[in-house]
Amino acid sequence: MDAFCSMIMTKKFIELGYPKMNVVMKARQTPTINIPCMKEIHVAKEIKEGDEDLIIIVDAGSMAQCLDYAKDNLQDTSKPIVVIDHHTETTNSKGDLVINEIRSSATEQVFATFKDIYGKNFRITPDIAQLTQYGIVADTGRFMYDSTTPDTLRVYADAKQVMDIDIEEMSYKFGKFPRESIPAVVSYLKTLQIEKDMAYVYINEEMIVKNGLTKQGVNEAQAFLRDKYIRFIQGVHWGFVLKPDFNYPDSWFVSFRSTKGYQDVGIIAKELGGGGHEYAAAAPLKAKTGEEALEKVLEAVHKIVI
Repeated sequence: MDAFCSMIMTKKFIELGYPKMNVVMKARQTPTINIPCMKEIHVAKEIKEGDEDLIIIVDAGSMAQCLDYAKDNLQDTSKPIVVIDHHTETTNSKGDLVINEIRSSATEQVFATFKDIYGKNFRITPDIAQLTQYGIVADTGRFMYDSTTPDTLRVYADAKQVMDIDIEEMSYKFGKFPRESIPAVVSYLKTLQIEKDMAYVYINEEMIVKNGLTKQGVNEAQAFLRDKYIRFIQGVHWGFVLKPDFNYPDSWFVSFRSTKGYQDVGIIAKELGGGGHEYAAAAPLKAKTGEEALEKVLEAVHKIVI
């Protein structure tokens, strides 16, 4: 959610200052819940170089995290690149200009950046106000994570003053998942394994076909188990969920979640070529089968965790 909110905010802030400029948003998918201006996102299966004069990447340290080199060609661009990020793992940030003050979220960083740029002409529209609140709440876990700072709360307050969003209603919307995800949840849970204080589940293509599961069902089930289940099992403090990447063959995606004071999952994700935070991280994988992908994840886990 933070990635979508910060991307849309970047477009809206640029349009406020430069109304004649053509700003195009590209992403692999759209948000799963309704947020302002989401229909302006262009869903692209392939990220190709066009006639753009500037490329802006948000909520990622480098273009490598956004592209599939087998299909995309934007990695060869000679156009200037601006990176607006907030992740603490900054060593791989690549761009002609990197903006990263290690804030709570990319949303907060975008807000602060354009406030500095526009100065007295800075303006918060109702759409930007809503997006600011959505993005910050999503990436701070309702302000419970250590990444929340006094600046975070000030930015949130500025947005809330323009348009008030009910956090409880927001969290309720975030927590919703479709009925079709229930069979996928059941399939995931049949693979549940617990090792010491780590738990994990995965789903493979054979299970998807056999049980007639849908792409949306699998993705929503993954999000539910990742955020609401895997680390809340008694005796478990962290874990991961592994699923296929439906957009590309032989591609998989693993998401990690952890609890404060236990495992830094960002290190494990980095080992796999991904990234993230201490408590939330992810990585793409190449593998022929779910079992092969799982083996790669467990190899990285056992290398990092003693």
